[in-house]
Amino acid sequence: MTKHIRVENADQSDFKVVVEVWDKGFPEGEPDKLAFTEKLDYPTAMSSPSVYLTGTRYVIVREAAAGE
Repeated sequence: MTKHIRVENADQSDFKVVVEVWDKGFPEGEPDKLAFTEKLDYPTAMSSPSVYLTGTRYVIVREAAAGE
């Protein structure tokens, strides 16, 4: 089942948030593949509607590295 989710950069600092959307490798044993990345560059920035979860898709939310 598809689960649409929203991620917000709710921090008031200058730190940016990175949302990575990954698809599990298929067939089993294949490496996972990065589907796409979104940067939330400013406070109140929201991820797009294309960020969703399924049984074969997952999301990683992290702080952007310096210069990223």
